[in-house]
Amino acid sequence: MMKYIFSVLISIGTLSIISAQTVAEALRYSYWIPGSTARTAGVGGGFGAMGGDVGVLGINPAGLAEFRKSELTFTMAFNGGNTNSILGTTQQETSSDVVPSISNLSIVWVKENLGGVIESSNFSLGIQSYNNFNQSFAFSSNNEGSITERFSALANGFTPDELEFFESGLAFETGAIYDFDGDLVYETDFIPEDIVNKSQEVSRSGNINEANIAWAGRFNRKLRLGFSVGIPFFSFEEDKVYFENDIDDRIPFFNLLQYQERLSTSGVGVNFKTGIGYTVGKSLRLGLAYQTPSFFSMDDNFNTNLRYSFTEATTTLDTTSFSPDGRSDYRYRTPSRLTGSLGMLLNFGELKGFGNLDFTYLNYSKSKFTFSDDPVFEEELNARISNQLTSAVNLHAGIEMVYRKFRIRGGVGILGSPQADGDSEYVYSGGVGIRGDRIYLDVGYQLRGSDQSYSPYFVNDASRQINVTNESSRSQLSFTIGYKI
Repeated sequence: MMKYIFSVLISIGTLSIISAQTVAEALRYSYWIPGSTARTAGVGGGFGAMGGDVGVLGINPAGLAEFRKSELTFTMAFNGGNTNSILGTTQQETSSDVVPSISNLSIVWVKENLGGVIESSNFSLGIQSYNNFNQSFAFSSNNEGSITERFSALANGFTPDELEFFESGLAFETGAIYDFDGDLVYETDFIPEDIVNKSQEVSRSGNINEANIAWAGRFNRKLRLGFSVGIPFFSFEEDKVYFENDIDDRIPFFNLLQYQERLSTSGVGVNFKTGIGYTVGKSLRLGLAYQTPSFFSMDDNFNTNLRYSFTEATTTLDTTSFSPDGRSDYRYRTPSRLTGSLGMLLNFGELKGFGNLDFTYLNYSKSKFTFSDDPVFEEELNARISNQLTSAVNLHAGIEMVYRKFRIRGGVGILGSPQADGDSEYVYSGGVGIRGDRIYLDVGYQLRGSDQSYSPYFVNDASRQINVTNESSRSQLSFTIGYKI
């Protein structure tokens, strides 16, 4: 019965609050940035018309046909960054810990000189990394309103025994909300005009990876075809601690509120990619690739706790209440991707190289959640995604110059906003490499900058909503070592 009541409450009473969080979740798992190897990262992910590097598998599997020798590849990446959080006139900068991760591990088998129409048949097994969620940020400011507005709105109309376990129930148990008149309209210790000191610390971690099986063949020196099956998998963890304090003792009764939320999400899915590449003349290269949506099975585990302190007469009460462990299983479908590539081989005598430009089209409004136990909420949420999100084009441009055994690279990525009024996100890249007869080493660096809006809690009155602007920069330093078998 409690589960049914909570489902009705979420679907009817607080749909605008919950779905805003879930739209953000949809975007989180749809942002895939190419660059699993240091070489592909160094050219800004602009590699779709090229080949000879397993990083191309995340863009166009036809590039696998450009390998001339079998090889093993391993990439280690180090991810860090900082976030400047702005609320009103206050700013607070937070640095994230540098987190190491395996960005790529692949093996390629090459078979050439097959005779007939097919000149080569190449096969690959590997794991690629496409995004890192490592981020920490914090803010502190004095503003009107309190999170107890949200708790009381969630509770109104329900008896104490009917309150859900994760927010309003905790608020009632600790005294943050109370029904003074017994009319099922819950009061708090705050009036709307109260200026409350608010702060929050947020820590996120995790990444999106993909295991893939790919094949590509080269036909008549000009045409390349490739196919791959991807098994994407991810983990995401978020820990948020929100505080309200009456530092100057301006609010009667109230002393302190602390609300902590923990979320752990994991998912595994499947997708398919196909691509074609064609060489015009000796230097112009064209590419076209399509990736189906990724179909994820997802699992959320979460819990909350709330501490509330208030003084009545001469007695101070300080109570902490803990929710049970919650779990939710559901499915999610990402947008499909269509990528067109234009590349040019460069030759200036001893100085050679290439330039490449990729355009990727995505329609984020086609993202879709499936909740087997709540079709009403599923329909409303997917309608909200369709209305709030739009299509976007990502651009990745890169160049590599080669002098004997040495290589230098640079690139830029522009990630179109999935929201009509949003700003594009930029990725700046560079790198170097050295090639031996069998062993090669590449170093790549990416710097990703973005501005995002964040709300510590949601209320029904948009004029009282708190919006924090997070100006984030994330960096990745990657090292790739390869061995030609």
